[in-house]
Amino acid sequence: KMIVNRHHNDSDYQHLPAELSNSCIAQNGLLTPNFEYISALMERTAKAVHHAIRDPHILLHIQGHLFDSGLINQILDVIEGLDCHFEVEECNVTPSISGAARVKSTLMIRVFSDDDDTLNNVLKKVTLLLDLIDSAEASMQHFDSRVQTSSDSKASTGKGKVSVLGEKEKNVLVLGAGMVASSLAEYLGRSKHTTVTVASQYENDAMAVAHNATRGKAVCFDASRPGDKLRYLIEEADIVVSLLPAPMHPIVAQECIALKTDLVTASYESDEMRSLRKSCEEAGITILNEVGLDPGMDHMSAMKIIDSVHERGGEITSFSSVCGGLPAPEAANNPLLYKFSWSPMGVIRASQNNAQFSRDGKVVKVDGSDLLASAEPFDAWKSLNLECLPNRDSLIYGDKYGISSAGTIFRGTLRYNGFSALFHVLKNMGLFEQEETGAASWNEVLENLSAKRGFEDLRSFIKYCSNGDKVLAARTNGALEWLHMKSDTPVSDPSSVVKSFCDVLEQHLQFAEGERDMVLMHHDIKASFCDGSAEHHKCQLQVFGDGKMTAMCKTVGYTAAIGTKLILDGDISNKGLLLPTSKSVYVPSLDLLSKEGLVFEEQVRHYKDLDEAV
Repeated sequence: KMIVNRHHNDSDYQHLPAELSNSCIAQNGLLTPNFEYISALMERTAKAVHHAIRDPHILLHIQGHLFDSGLINQILDVIEGLDCHFEVEECNVTPSISGAARVKSTLMIRVFSDDDDTLNNVLKKVTLLLDLIDSAEASMQHFDSRVQTSSDSKASTGKGKVSVLGEKEKNVLVLGAGMVASSLAEYLGRSKHTTVTVASQYENDAMAVAHNATRGKAVCFDASRPGDKLRYLIEEADIVVSLLPAPMHPIVAQECIALKTDLVTASYESDEMRSLRKSCEEAGITILNEVGLDPGMDHMSAMKIIDSVHERGGEITSFSSVCGGLPAPEAANNPLLYKFSWSPMGVIRASQNNAQFSRDGKVVKVDGSDLLASAEPFDAWKSLNLECLPNRDSLIYGDKYGISSAGTIFRGTLRYNGFSALFHVLKNMGLFEQEETGAASWNEVLENLSAKRGFEDLRSFIKYCSNGDKVLAARTNGALEWLHMKSDTPVSDPSSVVKSFCDVLEQHLQFAEGERDMVLMHHDIKASFCDGSAEHHKCQLQVFGDGKMTAMCKTVGYTAAIGTKLILDGDISNKGLLLPTSKSVYVPSLDLLSKEGLVFEEQVRHYKDLDEAV
C-alpha cells in the first residue's frame, strides 16, 4: 500500500503526481509496468553460472533509455537466445519524470561463451538493436577478453564492413590510453558507424577511454611485447593511431606498412620513421606524423601565414614560435610555478636538450647543461609573467617551412618566470643524476650531495648552486621544504636520484580537483615583399582546461583525431610520410579545430617599407 498525505490510500498509483507515479516500483505486491524488467532480470540472473574473469567473454557497457524503450529486455533475449551465460556488473536506473529532461540509464554486463562465433553474434545483434531502436538513444562500449593472434579469428568488427543500415562501418585502432586519448576517442567515436578500438595493457584504462565513443571497444594489449596480437589488431583496423611512446612508433609503422594500413601519430618524426619513407610509398599508405599540439597545431598555424606570404611573392625575414603547457594562473600555487600534465622525467630530459637557433643572422648554440640558465622574459601575455627557453634545433625549420633566408628562426618553450632558474639550481645540486641515492631518506640524500661537492652544510651548498644569488637560494630552500625533501621522507627508488626526485615531483605537483591547466602558443612572423613593403604577423592561441578535459587533452587529442578523420574520409589522399605543413592537411584541420573552439587570434600590421617595420 501507498501512503499519501499521511493517510492510507488504496487508489491506483497512477493518480499520483508524475514525479511519484513514475518512481513507484510496486503496488499491492506487483511490479508496476515501468519496473517489470526487474522480475525478468532476477530470473535470468538466477540462472547464471559464475565464471572466472579469464574465461572468454565480452563486457558490454550500454547507456541509454534502456527501460522506457524496452531495449534491455531485448538485449537479454538476445543473450539468452544464443545460450550465453551473463553476469550483471552494474545497473543504474533513473526513471524519467514528465516535463523534465530524460536521464539515461546504464547497464554493464559480461557475456560468456567458449564459442567465438556466438560472442560475435551477441555483439552484432546488440549493435543492431541499438541502431534500430532510435527511442533508446543508446551508445555502447565493449571490452573483448579474447586474445587474438591470427587473422582466422573473428572477434573484431573488421575493416570495410557495411552496416545493416547501409553505411560503411569503420574501425579505428588507438594504441595507448594515456592522458590525451579520451578526446581522440570522443571525437572519432561521435559516429555510430565508427568503432573506436582502444588497446591498453590495463582493462580499466582501455574501458575508460573507449567509454568516450558511441561505439567503443577495449582490448588488453602489452605494447612492450607486441607479437602477433599487434598484427591482428592492425589487420582488423581501417586506420591506426599510435599514442605510444615515440620509440615504439617504428615498430607499429612497419606492421602498418606490411598490412597496408594508414597510421597517425602525434610525435616528432624520428630518423627511424623517416627511413621508412620508401617502404611507405611502395605500400601505398599514408603515415601522418606530428599531428598534436607541438608538434602539430604549431606547424599548421605557422604554415598558413608562411604560405600566404610566399604566394604573394614575399619572403620571411624573421620567424619565432613558442608554446607551453602550464597550470592556469590560479593553479600556479607552488614554489616551482608548475604542475605536471605529463611525465616529470620527460620534463627533466627536455630541460637538458642542446638547442640552436638564429637571431639577426647569427647562429646561437646552447649546451644542454646551460639550457635552463638561458631563459629570457616573454611578454606576449603581459599579465602572465612568462619566460621562454630555446626548444631543440630551430634551424631545421628553415628547410621544413621554406624560410631558410630568414635572419631569425627561433622555437621556444614557455614557463612562468622563475621556473627555469629554480630548476637549474636543483640540477646543479645533482637531483637530475642517475647515480644511486646512497641513503634511505631525502635529508640524507641532500647531505650526501652536499658533502660530495665539498660542502659541510646544505645552506652553503644551495647558495653555491645558485651562483651566489641569495634570493634564488632562499627560493630553493623554500621549495625543498615544500616538497618535504629536508626531512626524513623516505626515497622511493634508492637506485636513482632522478627517479626518486621524479616521484616527489609527481606526488606534489599534480593538479588538484577543480584546477585548470592552460595551453599557450604564439607566433611572431615578419615578411618583406619585392615592392619594399613589409608585414608583421602575430598569431596566438590560449586554451584552458575545464571540468571535462584538460587543455592539453583537447589540443593534442582533437588534432590527432581530425588528422585521422581526414584520412578516413578521403580528404587527405596523399600517400607516404606526411607532416601537417601542407595545405591539404592544415586547411581542413584548422577549420575543424575551430569548430571545437580551438581558434587562433591573428593580427597583421602592414608597412610601406622594411625600415618602418623595424
